[in-house]
Formats: sequence, C-alpha cells, structure tokens
Amino acid sequence: MDTKTQQVLTSHSLSGELSDFSLALILKFLNLSNSNGILQVKKGALYGVMYIENGQVIDAHVLTYDGEDAIYEIFLWISGKFAFYSHPVQRPKTIKRLTEDLIITGIRYDERWRKLCKMGINPRTIFKAKPKDEIARMIAMEEEGAVHLAQADQEFLQVADGKKTLGEIANQLGYNRRKTVTILSFLLTNNFIDIMSNEQQGRHIDDLSPPFLNEIG
Repeated sequence: MDTKTQQVLTSHSLSGELSDFSLALILKFLNLSNSNGILQVKKGALYGVMYIENGQVIDAHVLTYDGEDAIYEIFLWISGKFAFYSHPVQRPKTIKRLTEDLIITGIRYDERWRKLCKMGINPRTIFKAKPKDEIARMIAMEEEGAVHLAQADQEFLQVADGKKTLGEIANQLGYNRRKTVTILSFLLTNNFIDIMSNEQQGRHIDDLSPPFLNEIG
C-alpha cells in the first residue's frame, strides 16, 4: 500500500472481529451498500487487504497470494480483526468475477478444507489412485455427464502411486492449496482415490511445505 493511501486511512467506518462477523457477511454488506474503500484483515502477524469499488472486490493481496486466491485464503481465517476504510479506490481491476460468486466459492472452499482437516489429512498422508479401468467403470455407472475428470484430476491420479505424500504430490504438480483441496475433495468424494497412510494426525493440511506454507492455521 502506498504512503498516500496509508495517510488517508486514519479512521474506519466499519470494524470488528472475524469471530463475530464472517468474511462472507462483511463482503455481502459492502456489496449491498455499493461501498468504495479498502478492507483490511489481520490475524496475528498475517495481514490481508481487499480493494472495493461499488461493492465489488476488484483486487486483493495476502502474503504471496494475489487476486482471487488471496480472497479465498482469507476465507479460512475464523479469527482476526477487520476494518473497512471508506475511500475512493483507484486500482487496476485484477478480479473480474462478481463478489456474489466470490463469496459462494469462498464458502465452498472453506467447507472442503475443514472437512479434509477433520479427516486428519496432513502433509504426510499417502494416497493411491484406483486402477484406471475401475475409475472408468465407476464413471460409466453415473448419469451421463454427471462426473467428469478434468486434466488436473487426471494429473493428480497419475502421481498418486501409493508412495508419495500429499506434500510431495502438491509440490511436484505445482498446485497451490486451493487447487489441491478442490481436486482432493472431488477425488475422495467420488471414491477415485484411497488413503494408504495418515501419519502425524496432529498436523493439518495447512502445514504443508511450499507451496503449502504454514500461513493460515
């Protein structure tokens, strides 16, 4: 954030705790009120910022994440402080999706992530893909077009050989946290992949080594 903007942000028009007001609720309010300004979110030493124009999020940053990925990572924060500063925003529009869509995707991502955490999925969890013919048979049994393996899903299945850990798979494929969570949730839900080992139950999926840095939990 530039010095000029920092000088303007002297008083906030909306502030509180994420434990009382979820990010989804905050964004809905700013969207309905066609707000313009900057939303700051802090969790300990972590700091995120979103730029709002006419109620729409047009840009966001947190740690190494930018744009939509930054918003979705902040959706994982269940505690922290937020403050909205009403201020005209002059910022390149890096986020094209409507805020309503961002909220729906963010909520879904948070639900998937927490479900995996409850299952004890962690960086050392080892997965093995079902045989290709078995997966093909399972897909054929579904209603036509109901289940489709995207290229990223197929890449994950090819690497999940029963030996590599989740951390190794994510690093090899270069998938960030959200992409890995989305793919893994889909494969587990459809029973296309098996959990072979689930070591270190005390660790969570957010402890994965780069690109899964321990930044959110």
